[in-house]
Amino acid sequence: MKLLSTLLLLVAITIPTRAAIFTNSADADAFVRTNAPTANYGGAGSLSVSGSSSTNTAFGVTNGIADTFIQFNTAAMVASFNSLFGANNWVISGAKLQVTEVATPNNSIFDQGIGAFAVYWIADDNWTEGNGTPMTGSTTGGIVYTNEPVLLTNTASLGTFTNTVSNVTLLFPLALPAIFVSDAQAGGEVTLFLTAIDPQIGFTFNSRSFGTTSARPFLEISAVPVPGISGVSLSGTDIVLSATNGVAGGTYYVFSSTNLALPLSQWTPVATNVLSGSGNFTTTVTNANTTAQQFFILQTQ
Repeated sequence: MKLLSTLLLLVAITIPTRAAIFTNSADADAFVRTNAPTANYGGAGSLSVSGSSSTNTAFGVTNGIADTFIQFNTAAMVASFNSLFGANNWVISGAKLQVTEVATPNNSIFDQGIGAFAVYWIADDNWTEGNGTPMTGSTTGGIVYTNEPVLLTNTASLGTFTNTVSNVTLLFPLALPAIFVSDAQAGGEVTLFLTAIDPQIGFTFNSRSFGTTSARPFLEISAVPVPGISGVSLSGTDIVLSATNGVAGGTYYVFSSTNLALPLSQWTPVATNVLSGSGNFTTTVTNANTTAQQFFILQTQ
């Protein structure tokens, strides 16, 4: 009988149809402007992402570049997923930023124009919302444009998107770089930074101080239970892996290697299983009982 070793390693990525979802409310947001680099706009009812040539068409005003910072606290989310799946027995499978666009802003400081913009995660959460408005442009106690060089030293791209210049709620699916996921799972503050790509974009949307709660910014996070290899058995030349925390509709992959030190990209895919039900499940690796030692990784996508 050949010896068999298994590696109880797991990775879980995106099974949105059966994931648990938690909606995080913003606890701070503000926009900053190049045309008023020391002014704060944390008390405005709207946020702005504008390019260098965008204008407010109603007033014929060009306002310069505007960037937005939004902060979310994920402590309640972590507590909710821990309660549902068990402490640290879950992984983030998806993230979406929800905002409500304003087609015709009623203040000349907000521009209009369709274009592309980028969303970044930033590591530095040490900024203050402030209470400045387009009318007051407060210069104390809140984030301003001149703070950007310090705040943006460590970032990760979460994707590029396009606005609509319509009165509509938009949901932007965000990428999941490991540094962003780790920050969100830590249960503290998570900051997103939105900035123009196209110079003509004028993207105005409601802030967290807007009167209608459902129209404020939200960070929607989905999570799934961590899958795991609970047992291994032999059936002739086949290896049968028993696993836990399966999600109905999820696709599960088994990777194999005889060298535990190899990076995952060099492991060999040996089985694929789409589940019809949730809970415990088995997956069979055919003709795998051929070497003295093998390691297996169970991964979901």
